[in-house]
This record gives sequence, structure tokens and C-alpha cells, in this order.
Amino acid sequence: MDEVYIGKVVGTHGIKGEIRILSNFQFKEKVFVVGKKLIIDGKEYVIRSYRRHKNFEMVTLNDYTDINEVLFL
Repeated sequence: MDEVYIGKVVGTHGIKGEIRILSNFQFKEKVFVVGKKLIIDGKEYVIRSYRRHKNFEMVTLNDYTDINEVLFL
């Protein structure tokens, strides 16, 4: 499978472990789907939820439910 650059993780949002992704990828509706995999720093993560907020893509990942668990990203 080919890897495609879809954006940059720029921070966290809230206390529930949401991450902010700055993306100018053209086909966001096909990539940011619940159950799809993201590769961040060579490790795979599964999208648990997705929403759009201002200019950012807001994503929560499976197995991460707290801001302290996603700060390393």
C-alpha cells in the first residue's frame, strides 16, 4: 500500500484526546473516515471519530481517550 501525505499534526484539542491536523489534502472525505488507518511517525492508528473545526481536521484515535495519552504526537 502506498502512503500519502495528508497533513500535519499541529496539536491537541480539549481533554478527550482529540488531535488537530492541518490538511490541504483534496480528498478529505475519503481519508478521514471512522475505521481508516493513519500513519503518524511510522506507527498505525485507527480513527475513532472525525469532525471539522475551523481550518482543522479533528480526529480521535482508538485506545486514546485522554489528552495526556496523545501529547507525544
